[in-house]
Amino acid sequence: MHKIENIFKNISYQTYLHLLVCLLALCIGYIFARKGMMYGIIFSLLPLILYVFIWVVTKPFNAFLMMFVVNYFIMGVMRYVPSLPAGVILDGMIAFTIFTLLLKKVIQRESIGFKRAFNGITILFLIWAIFCLFEIANPESSVLAWLRSVRGIALYPFIISVLTSIVLHKYEYVKKIIAVLSVLTLCAVLKALIQKYVGFDQWENYWLFVQGGAVTHVIWSGVRYFSFYSDAGNFGASMGFAAIVFLVISFYYKNQKIKIFYIFVAIAATYGMMISGTRGALAVPITGGILYLILSKKIKILLVGLILLAGTFIFLNFTTIGQGVPEIRRMRSAFNKDDASLVVRLENQKKLREIMSDMPLGTGIGLGGGKAKEFKPDAALSQIPTDSWFVLIWVETGIVGLILHIFILITILLVGSYNVLFRLKDQHLKGICAGITSGVFGIMVASYGNEILGQLPICVIIYVSQTFIFLSPRYDKYLIAERKERADKQILN
Repeated sequence: MHKIENIFKNISYQTYLHLLVCLLALCIGYIFARKGMMYGIIFSLLPLILYVFIWVVTKPFNAFLMMFVVNYFIMGVMRYVPSLPAGVILDGMIAFTIFTLLLKKVIQRESIGFKRAFNGITILFLIWAIFCLFEIANPESSVLAWLRSVRGIALYPFIISVLTSIVLHKYEYVKKIIAVLSVLTLCAVLKALIQKYVGFDQWENYWLFVQGGAVTHVIWSGVRYFSFYSDAGNFGASMGFAAIVFLVISFYYKNQKIKIFYIFVAIAATYGMMISGTRGALAVPITGGILYLILSKKIKILLVGLILLAGTFIFLNFTTIGQGVPEIRRMRSAFNKDDASLVVRLENQKKLREIMSDMPLGTGIGLGGGKAKEFKPDAALSQIPTDSWFVLIWVETGIVGLILHIFILITILLVGSYNVLFRLKDQHLKGICAGITSGVFGIMVASYGNEILGQLPICVIIYVSQTFIFLSPRYDKYLIAERKERADKQILN
């Protein structure tokens, strides 16, 4: 008996691992041979799935990060799996992140950190959520339409702001999220480049030429590329956001490798925005850039920036240089006041004003634009497209809801601008806050022309960004205290 025990004691950990791998290989081979390739592949992936599950479940930030990444690809995956419920998947990822927080409380007996969730942004979004919840009592409302749409318009902003406040309690987590977003941006641009230079795959062609996507994406001025986003408008605006955010952030990095990388991401995102053919996306880097010039408080940067913006405006509005390039031609059309689509939108808004004159609380959540035809096919408002996030809010929640929504957005911008101009001391943090505030402002402006603020994946990215704006003073205090502590240690040594 003792001899047997000694034999096991002499066997190393590596030997056990090798035996386990051999046993697993035999099992995989058996399943491939007996059950076929599909079952074999599934069984082969089980160890990886288990590892990922353990990696995620043991740390709430990892679960939050997975939610952030999955959100970025949901709309693209839906093109290949049309029956995939995007909202349900995001709900599941949010629920899983909450589960990891509760698990941490039970197993590690650590505080979840609900106190961190009590801040300005969560209060603002809670007020908005409560208002939207009461919209179910709107006499014009449809319960089914409300149930289908209330998550995206009201609950996601609040829940994601709460989770961001709790999970991203360390500044290093914010830097990781930004780094991940840079990689995701490059993935999106790469996919668009494949579409442009290699061609669309069979599922994308089906969406374009069978489901009707070509009507808005294969037009007289050329092809509008959409990457793995729902459409080119969504893709273009997201790339515009990434362009201004990463360009501004790069200014504040001392590490040359990271600085060059983020400049490269900004350039790649700008190109992605151009080949999307989305004229409204131009508003994101332009208006975001103007806000950054103001926040920089540097006269030289302000003058150079204004000259560049003026030069861009003159180039696009008063010259025909590069007219043969589809990307330039489409951007130039953004300054055409007689553009047919703009005229139609203004006419639609005129019709909506007449109908909405006696509806201060709107027609009800989920009943704005074409999607309302499922619930009220004969209603006048169901026949008029909203074409704008703010028009959608106005139609569904009335002038009361629109004023409240705009008040919340302006408050977020004012807080972000105040933090950058007067409150934040750490220069690196100030740069990130300036870039994100500028990007958020750009998306808000672009949302007048498209329903950007309510679309995945950019809406989740914006909710996280808006929450960061309110959390930045907390990070600043930690960074200043940490720097002071290091200085004190150096003095003592």
